[in-house]
Amino acid sequence: MAMLEVKNIGISFGGLKAVDNFSLTLEENELSGLIGPNGAGKTTIFNLLTGVYRPDKGSIRLDGRELTGKSIIEINQAGIARTFQNIRLFSNLSVLDNVKAGLHNHYPYTTLEGILRLPRFRAQEKEMNRRATELLEVFHLEQFADTRAKNLPYGSQRKLEIARALATEPKLLLLDEPAAGMNPNETAELMETIQLVQKRFHMTILLIEHDMKLVSGICERLTVLNFGKVLKQGETQEVLHDPEVVKAYLGE
Repeated sequence: MAMLEVKNIGISFGGLKAVDNFSLTLEENELSGLIGPNGAGKTTIFNLLTGVYRPDKGSIRLDGRELTGKSIIEINQAGIARTFQNIRLFSNLSVLDNVKAGLHNHYPYTTLEGILRLPRFRAQEKEMNRRATELLEVFHLEQFADTRAKNLPYGSQRKLEIARALATEPKLLLLDEPAAGMNPNETAELMETIQLVQKRFHMTILLIEHDMKLVSGICERLTVLNFGKVLKQGETQEVLHDPEVVKAYLGE
């Protein structure tokens, strides 16, 4: 069974078809890319997958479960997490607390238990601290646990956002332009980080990215979107050398 099955989804805004008959299948533990010119509809696809928008038509299934029309919270709880092109961290919270924010659905306690610091609250907090620290260690951020997120270097903020997304224990991780604003050294480190996440967590990953070096270096398959429609899907090198893709996107 595929991890993600998207069939013929579409959405229009004011009569304009932003996404039209988009279909995509991702197998478990696949690392795939979604590319295309600015305005092609890539982020709209992510918003449809995560419940920000509700598709006008089509279906979205994750690990066999129908998610079409579900809320953002329901979709996240079902196993889809994302990062954003513009980093969205809790900038004044510590690095550790940012990761813990992603863990709360898995370690529930009542408001009263928290206020009175009852035994279950203390036990849950201890376990959350342990789990959050483990995730930070994966990204070599544990030494910054008490640092405010806004004080991290840019590349480390990107990694922290991925760590927080992983804290929700997703089945599918959506990365929206993770290399945006990075220098070449940071991008190279990010490539290694994404591959590590895929292997260590057996994670299915779909990423939007304009950095073709990153895309060609880590993505197994690509989907090219143009004017809201799929232009090409297939193995990465085959897609990148397709004449229609070169003409529409690479501009060569």
